Amino acid sequence: MSESVVFALTLSDGAKRTNLSDLPVSEAAWIHFDALQFGVEADLLALGLTAPVIERLLASETRPRLIQMHDGLLLILRGINLNLDQDPVDMISLRIWVQDQLIITVRRQPLASVQEVRQQVESGDGPKTVQGVLIHILAALADRVSRYIDGLTERVDAAEDALETSFDLTALAISDLRRQIASLRRFIAPQRDALFELARGNTQRLSETETDQVRDQADRFMRYVEDLELIRERASFVQEGLNHRLHDAQNKRGYLLSLVAGLFLPATLITGVFGMNVGGLPGVDSPLGFFWVVGSMAGLSLAILLWFQMRRWW
Repeated sequence: MSESVVFALTLSDGAKRTNLSDLPVSEAAWIHFDALQFGVEADLLALGLTAPVIERLLASETRPRLIQMHDGLLLILRGINLNLDQDPVDMISLRIWVQDQLIITVRRQPLASVQEVRQQVESGDGPKTVQGVLIHILAALADRVSRYIDGLTERVDAAEDALETSFDLTALAISDLRRQIASLRRFIAPQRDALFELARGNTQRLSETETDQVRDQADRFMRYVEDLELIRERASFVQEGLNHRLHDAQNKRGYLLSLVAGLFLPATLITGVFGMNVGGLPGVDSPLGFFWVVGSMAGLSLAILLWFQMRRWW
């Protein structure tokens, strides 16, 4: 098998083929390519794909979209990144080319959704048609997005509880949550649009039942976009509440420092006056002078404290 081919299956029995030439023309087949391997372009050309299609399948940067051509459908999707030491919201691109009896998928990183559908096909419990593979891939992608959004919902729930109960809550955690929401929505929204376009398209490659199934998956992604909008709003409210709590705490500290400074203001004034190096200061020659000064400072501070309490400032 070519280095660029991850696997090649006939959908009737899930049989593995060692070479592309072994795939029967009369049977539905699924070929999965690794775009980073040597010879992938030549293999796609050998399958009869045109240069514009190959260019889009192997593009380094993509966003979810649907392109309908006279000889097939090109669908570019994104899936949750579940690879080790990877950020899940750094979503993996999956490029799909659909013809009558052939579905070609191209990856740049391993994608768990594709592996799940592959196992179903190989076990004999998976789809038997090209359109069935496409719909199963859409469902697998949606399932993982759903689970990830559930995790985001739990995190914003915990953040709201922490804000209400005064538990530890950092602005960095909320900022990271909002970053993940924005990153996920960046690809989920156009993916929803692409699937709705596929469901509305006048294509003979999908039956009425299959079109309804694609529309169901598009509806799921639309709900996910709405869920992300709600989570983003809730995270914004938590951020505002956290900012208000931090601002209120800073104001209380500043207010307390102002009161303490007010209490010691008379003492500062008296020590400044008696610290002048001039003659004629009262009590300089008296053995009780120090006690009179200290008593005066304490009395004035006590009087200011009582005045604060009368004004309900303390």
